[in-house]
Amino acid sequence: MKRILSGMFFSLFRGFGIWCIIIAVVILGALFDFNNLRDIDIIAVGTFGETRDYSSEDRQLIITPENIDQYSFKGSGISAFDVYRFHVDPLPHDKFDQIADRFIDPYDEVNAIFDSIRNMHVIPSLIVVIFIAVFFGRMFSQGTIKNLLTCGYSRAKIFIASFIVTAVTSLVLFLLRLAGFVLMCMLLKWQPPVYLPVLIPTALISFLLMITINSFTLAALFITNKKTVTFIIGFLMFFTFDLSVSKTLSSALWSFEMEAQSGTNDDADYINLVKENRQNELEERFDFSEFTSDFYCDDRIVLDFGVKDTIPAPLKYSMIALIYADPAMLHGVEGLYSPYLMTRDGLIYIPIAVNIIWIIVSSGLGVAVFRKREIHC
Repeated sequence: MKRILSGMFFSLFRGFGIWCIIIAVVILGALFDFNNLRDIDIIAVGTFGETRDYSSEDRQLIITPENIDQYSFKGSGISAFDVYRFHVDPLPHDKFDQIADRFIDPYDEVNAIFDSIRNMHVIPSLIVVIFIAVFFGRMFSQGTIKNLLTCGYSRAKIFIASFIVTAVTSLVLFLLRLAGFVLMCMLLKWQPPVYLPVLIPTALISFLLMITINSFTLAALFITNKKTVTFIIGFLMFFTFDLSVSKTLSSALWSFEMEAQSGTNDDADYINLVKENRQNELEERFDFSEFTSDFYCDDRIVLDFGVKDTIPAPLKYSMIALIYADPAMLHGVEGLYSPYLMTRDGLIYIPIAVNIIWIIVSSGLGVAVFRKREIHC
């Protein structure tokens, strides 16, 4: 195994291909981050000198470079922990009002950094799909794989060594993307709210999703020995995850949920709390059985969601099971639940386990089929 790995890494770093890949990830990643961060209020106004008008009938509010510091997380004296859990955990009234008065949208900067970390795999995944098809495809076409088999190395070891090389390459590119994102934040003079208990598992999911895509791509190459098929499967995996099963099904469940809530009086308790200015006492809790969240006050539900009996139970639970089985579930629920809620209640850890399972399944399939197929070089 060590000799296979050393040979693969030597071949990898001997050529210009890996350096082209690194340069591509750095440049494309910088463009991707700039495009995503450019329109955030704190950056658009504070860095590029734009003006944002949020005036309404109730008040006049114009954000300018001169007053932007009054509405940003930087220098607010509010902890990242409190900003993340705003409207999820009960908060003291003064702390709740401080956050509500400070930010135009308390989730603006939180969602910006969360989405950036969540999508950190996008550029490297596409690059590594190409890398797998070209680098390992060349090993097939030039007879390197056949020579390794002739030397007595097992097919399982060859595949595992290829997977390790792919995983290490993916890790290096992923870390480059993270470093590039930090540098972009510094260049744009943005100090986002960083709460590691949320961002670390998010980064891990993004990396594992990248490995899942790449493991399916690698398995496709070793099963078919065809670069074209490998490209197709790799890109299909990527775009299928982007238009994920969980996004489609969670949207459908939400539609059923809104239909079930239509014309009911179930939110009367919640409305009364808002009228009494007691929103700070609310706690949002995730309901795994319904794939939704409910709001509580003093351990009593005051805003109840969920499709309940509006659709047949077998259909509902089949949809929920498919959502949980989706490696890209964290991307599918974009905007539905706060990052803090998903982390506190454990939802964010499900795709970690699911991705590991899919990586094992795809790699196992690749090894099983590769063991039986003939190598013609």
